[in-house]
Amino acid sequence: MRTSLGIVCTSLALVLFALFTSHSADGGILGRWSVPMGFSLLVVLIFFLASVLLLAIPGFFQKRLSPAVSKIPDFSAGLLITVLPLVFFVIWFLFPVPVLQRKSFVIGAALLSLSPGLMVMALYEPGRRKAALAGTVLMVFSIIIAVVLAEVVLHAVMPESIFNPRFGLRPHQKIFLEVDLPGVTPGGMLSTNMWGFRGEDPPEQWDEYLTIVTVGGSTTANYYLDDELTWSHIIQSRLREVQPLTWVGNGGIPRHSADTHSLFVREVLSQIKPDVALFLVGINDMGPFLRGSAGSVERLPDAGTRQAFFSHSMVLQLMYKLKKVYIDGVPVISRSVDPYYREIPMTEEELPLPADLHDLLEDPGYYQQRVRLIIQECRALGIAPVFMTQPLLFEDNDHWRGIMETIQWLDGSERPISAATFYLMLETLNNDLIELCIQEDVAVFDLASEIPHSSEYFYDAMHMTEPGANLVGEVASGFLIECLQSKGMLWQED
Repeated sequence: MRTSLGIVCTSLALVLFALFTSHSADGGILGRWSVPMGFSLLVVLIFFLASVLLLAIPGFFQKRLSPAVSKIPDFSAGLLITVLPLVFFVIWFLFPVPVLQRKSFVIGAALLSLSPGLMVMALYEPGRRKAALAGTVLMVFSIIIAVVLAEVVLHAVMPESIFNPRFGLRPHQKIFLEVDLPGVTPGGMLSTNMWGFRGEDPPEQWDEYLTIVTVGGSTTANYYLDDELTWSHIIQSRLREVQPLTWVGNGGIPRHSADTHSLFVREVLSQIKPDVALFLVGINDMGPFLRGSAGSVERLPDAGTRQAFFSHSMVLQLMYKLKKVYIDGVPVISRSVDPYYREIPMTEEELPLPADLHDLLEDPGYYQQRVRLIIQECRALGIAPVFMTQPLLFEDNDHWRGIMETIQWLDGSERPISAATFYLMLETLNNDLIELCIQEDVAVFDLASEIPHSSEYFYDAMHMTEPGANLVGEVASGFLIECLQSKGMLWQED
């Protein structure tokens, strides 16, 4: 029993150290801890002092709990020893909050998850303890066998990603789209190639082709449009009229923003090295403006122990996907969707906006810093980066100033904002993108100024209808042809 209480004290001390030396983003208590962090620190401190007191009084704990423990089945200790650490591992893996990345907290919490089972086993009589220990070993081996079998089955039925599995680029998928959306024809096909991109398989004569990968979020993926109606496919068709040996792969992934585009460059584009990376950016970088959940999205670290587990385990990949869908609320492709955009009138006045919307940001240069990193990474790989600004249904006029911004997946700000304000925020990022690309001598196309603010081209605030995607493909391909010809990367076939 002393050993078990010693483990409890040690684990609580490690957790206490991690919490005590942490600093919350909003230090409401002594300028260091948030209220939840302060409450957690107090609870752990109370439990630590109580554990030290019990450890100092020999037999106190054992005398009072032994009668109750005698009525607990033998398998209970083994169940606690195996299940609680497993639950802690799942929580540690799925929720990469900063405190769960500190070694002292992880070690302390892992030991603490073992403590209840060890304490129950310590209270057993010697004979029962031996049987409980044997049962625990059997449970551990059973779990290991179950996980191994699950891995084998999932590897057999789920297509494995060629690249980092966090991107969800599953090869050779085919989804029949029975959608109900304005401006979108039902019955389209969404398919992926051998790399998990939308589009044709990459050519075997890779070096002989002009190769382009389009990078962006859902406005690049065009998920509810048929394969041949996406703007990426239309760009490929138009470029092939000039240079037949052209391949365009659609690497758009919903919710990806500048920082995950940077990760995409490092993890995906670095392996295939296309000639051009065409980025449509901005809409998913609105989080710092809105200060909602979009500004602090939890995702797995780019490297480290979690990433190593994730890369090699299909079970963990499946768990992560379920967590993203059912807990984080990430949109998924469905066979039948009806996300009609509805205009909802403003019910209260907005707060006055500053003359420069950068004043709303804690770090006004953050967006440009992330885009500059993308440019640097592309250049280091010999990839020509090309950027496009994000078009939107909204604009700055009296009509949209009276309509509430209702893009629910961005989680909004504390006060309602109008659609016109949302447009001005996005326009701020679009202008920052153009300014940076001029500074860095990088090709940039102001797509936002080329697409009319009309429901003919958008089925909601920013996602394109078939005419919208077609217009994007036409004007973007015109820009690309001129840009690539000036760089000597595209030439007119005889």
